[in-house]
Amino acid sequence: MSKADQKRLEAMLVNHYAAEQVVVEPETVDDITHAMLDEDARVGKVRRRSMGFAAFIAAQVGFIPVWTWAAQVAIVAVMCVVAFAGGDAYAAKLSIGILSASTVLVGIPTIHASKLHGVAELEYSCPNNAASVLVARLIVLGCSSALAVLLMVSVTAANLDLGTFAVALWAAPPFFCSCAGCLFVLRKAAPSTGAALCVVWSAACSTALMALSAIFPEMYAEASLTVWAGAAAAALAWLVRELIMTLRSAWEGFDAFSPYMAKTYN
Repeated sequence: MSKADQKRLEAMLVNHYAAEQVVVEPETVDDITHAMLDEDARVGKVRRRSMGFAAFIAAQVGFIPVWTWAAQVAIVAVMCVVAFAGGDAYAAKLSIGILSASTVLVGIPTIHASKLHGVAELEYSCPNNAASVLVARLIVLGCSSALAVLLMVSVTAANLDLGTFAVALWAAPPFFCSCAGCLFVLRKAAPSTGAALCVVWSAACSTALMALSAIFPEMYAEASLTVWAGAAAAALAWLVRELIMTLRSAWEGFDAFSPYMAKTYN
């Protein structure tokens, strides 16, 4: 392009954008300025009313997909069907462990959301950052999963005339192991594979439970409750460790919380 053509193009563009320019009256500029100042004052008042952590936890309920609650209700309903059928107590005893482990999976997408969608770094720039969101959602989903397990234990114990403590011991180790393993996977695995690996881990827990029940049919006998209690205590200790490690990585910052994303950016 010659210099003459370039100058002609520049002149055409200048004329085009000059024709498109909107003339703004001074009164309109004043109105916009006053509106901006009013909005700034309003936001300042809202900012001063800081939300307590309890209110923040309650607010997170609204961000959890409806299907999560529906899935937990469905799992409890399946256990109710097995318990009310009452034909095979052994099947109910095995099912309480498998379904307890499965309740953990429904909360994984919500816990894993910031890493999966690549917004963890953005969340760390917010007043209630990624660590706060993680803690709040762990509390909400942990309580809902524990409530689901408690309901299944109560229904199973009542309809099969079993001791509530014994049924709780049969449910606890698979539940705790599934929780701990999923937290470990989400902390270590790449965001793209984390959820799938959690499903694999939960399935492995259920498969191991079925294999053990086939090898040791007497494992659900009353004499084995001490072994179940020891397994529950060990699984709970692992879960507490994984919770501490997960929360520590979240509070240490973006690089520790999502090392795969941090490595990509660096």
